[in-house]
Amino acid sequence: MIPVPDIGLLRAPEGSDLDWLHGLENNSKLWYLGFSKEPFNTEVLKNYLDQQPGSLLRDGQLRLILSHEGQPVGALDLYDYDPFARKAGVGIVLDAAHHGKGWSKVALTAFESYVFGTLGLRSVYAMVPSQNAPSIGLFEGLGYQKIGELKDWVLHHGAFESAVLYQKVYV
Repeated sequence: MIPVPDIGLLRAPEGSDLDWLHGLENNSKLWYLGFSKEPFNTEVLKNYLDQQPGSLLRDGQLRLILSHEGQPVGALDLYDYDPFARKAGVGIVLDAAHHGKGWSKVALTAFESYVFGTLGLRSVYAMVPSQNAPSIGLFEGLGYQKIGELKDWVLHHGAFESAVLYQKVYV
C-alpha cells in the first residue's frame, strides 16, 4: 500500500471494490476517455478482481485504487507499459464528489513516487482531451510537458476534439 497524505492510500483492487468498479467502468460519460466503449458485466469485473494483484510485466497495465476512509474513491492506471524503455501511459479518475479538493494532485504525486522510484520507470505520458481543463491543469501543475497534439483524436458528445499529449521524464 502506498500512503497518500491527508487522503488515504493507494492499494491493489480488492473483491470489496466490485460495486464501485462496476459503477466506474459502466459510466458511459467516461467512456470517451479510454478505449472501451461498452459496459462490463459483474462477472467480467469479478474475474478481473480475482486475478489481482495482476502482473505489470504480463498484463502491461496496473490499476491502483485510491482509498479514503476504507472506501474506493478513485483509480490510477498505468497502461502501455514498456519494460525495456521503462515508460508507460498514466491515467487517473476520481469520484465526482471529490473533484476540486486537490486530491488528484496528491494522489498522482504519490503514484509517481511509486512508478518512478519502486518500479523504476523513466517516463510517463498522458493523453488529455483538449477540452478537459481540470486534467490539463493537473498534469501541467505537476510538471508534465506538452509534447504534442493529436487532431480529432477523441469523439465526445458526437464531435471530435483533439487530445493533448503530455510527458514527464524522471531525472
